[in-house]
Amino acid sequence: MPRKGPRPLALRVLLAVARGRFLAPTLDWALDRSGLAGPDRGLAVRLAYGTLQRLLYLDHVLAPWLRAPDRLPPEARWILRLGAYERLFLRTPDHAAVHQWVGIAKARAPGHAGLVNAVLRRVGDRPAPAWVRASIPRFLYRHWQTYFGEAGFVPELNRPPPLWVTALPGAEGTLRAEGVGFRPGPVPGSLALSGAPLRSLAAYRRGLVQPQNPASLLAAQLLEAAPGERVLDLAGGAGLKAAWLAAQGARVTSYDRDRRKQAAGRRNLARLGLEVAFVTADLTRGLADTAPKVLLDAPCTGTGTLRRHPEIRYRLRADDPQRMQTRQAALLEVAAGAVAPGGRLVYAVCSLTEAEGEAVVEGFLQAHPEFEAEPLALPVPALKTGLGAYVRPEAGLDGFYYARLRRR
Repeated sequence: MPRKGPRPLALRVLLAVARGRFLAPTLDWALDRSGLAGPDRGLAVRLAYGTLQRLLYLDHVLAPWLRAPDRLPPEARWILRLGAYERLFLRTPDHAAVHQWVGIAKARAPGHAGLVNAVLRRVGDRPAPAWVRASIPRFLYRHWQTYFGEAGFVPELNRPPPLWVTALPGAEGTLRAEGVGFRPGPVPGSLALSGAPLRSLAAYRRGLVQPQNPASLLAAQLLEAAPGERVLDLAGGAGLKAAWLAAQGARVTSYDRDRRKQAAGRRNLARLGLEVAFVTADLTRGLADTAPKVLLDAPCTGTGTLRRHPEIRYRLRADDPQRMQTRQAALLEVAAGAVAPGGRLVYAVCSLTEAEGEAVVEGFLQAHPEFEAEPLALPVPALKTGLGAYVRPEAGLDGFYYARLRRR
């Protein structure tokens, strides 16, 4: 059995994720060094993402055939999960899928090839509770049912999103010229691409597009920053939102404590031909700066991004949203102090929990009568509205919460 190919690559990536790495960068790194292209590259992506997205259900269907799965070597257990996913969800012919994974087991998990062969030939669909079938932690699934009144959006979190980009002037013409298919996204300036790896495109090399989910782009647009207006981008990370604001003519300063993210942001801004001032700072220590427009995309549990980051769901604990709320509320206090009189503050998190969204804003407004919530009219479907709005994570959108606040 060759050591290279889409299946061994997916196995190596998921073993790394099980040791604590994040799926997206680990998979990108492995693919860039693999030489895989076309269908083989696509199969590696589907296996890695699909297996992780369906992990609870895969363990559920494998359970009747395994006496002590936790005692298996990690390689053998992940081979069984990958093989079960390929058989049940990709519908690869049984003989082909089983043969491939048995061969990999002989190379990577000596002594367990017979088990892999026997189990993968027998495994099949099995009734399961909705949260197990969707591979969502039960506490989170129940919270969504209670707070939003339904969890019908959950299957969307296991479907692959389009390749979303934010387009700058000239992007669409360049994409057409190189024969790249695209369609408009639900947010002005967003496009869904098809047919080619992003970094191979002339539009990318010329700085006309940047990868970004439309729900993330919308957080920046809600500021309604005018050309020449000063904007503070707080907890801005690599500055994707700051880049769009700069492209509209705003004078943006982006604050974050992560130097590596900011270094990536500087490289991206140089590619785009835009200017943003990056300041490395721990915002929990305060901020001696003010502006008429302030954006806080606060650190969060990321439960709205489970489609793109499926590993988050297995690392999440029931008390994590409440713990994050304390940090978010502190950052919102700092952000509020940076808003000039009459200015606007947008609070955003890519999470779908009450604790990190509406509860943060409600507590803030009770303590700050000088701020008031502004109504939001979103171009994307909403799960819930009130003091702000939650984005429904469908059709490839990330789940987000936004609140727009005006300082009197």
